[in-house]
Amino acid sequence: MKNEILKDYLVNGKLDMDKLLDDFYGYVYIIVKNSVSIYITNEDIEEIISDVFIAIWKNSNMLSNTTDLKAYLSGISKNMIKNKYRKNELNFSISDYEEKIIDNSNLEKIVEENERDFIMKECLKTLKKEEYKIFIMFYYESKTTKEIAKELNCSIGKVKVILHRVRKIIKRNLEDGGYGYEK
Repeated sequence: MKNEILKDYLVNGKLDMDKLLDDFYGYVYIIVKNSVSIYITNEDIEEIISDVFIAIWKNSNMLSNTTDLKAYLSGISKNMIKNKYRKNELNFSISDYEEKIIDNSNLEKIVEENERDFIMKECLKTLKKEEYKIFIMFYYESKTTKEIAKELNCSIGKVKVILHRVRKIIKRNLEDGGYGYEK
């Protein structure tokens, strides 16, 4: 697929959703399927994909005609996945996953990953608003340091320094939680 832009999908100033779905449904499906855990249902995957296309439809009038659709859909997909996990975080019950956990031969690895995730979430809660925003833009929205600097009206150097500082904070918190690296 060539580098498609929004204006290629406009008909009389309106977004041609049928063409957009035909051309990008598979692309979005692969992003979502490869980004979610094995514990998410097919219905949840379909819901995330629907939410992605609803979001572009609702926001199409605010986008530039030169918006790169692959990049935009990828970013929306990652945000929708994150939102889905955030919503479901409060609804988890161990009984929902008992069979899957028992079937898994590497329970210790799952526990460690959950502990690391918890440490990461707690660490992110302690960041300053600007640090958190830059971290999310870089790691979850896949924006470059140049794009972040432009959007936040600051220097690329400042963005890089903040990302470096946040990585050090996360590393220190992981080490304090027993996930240090041998030197």
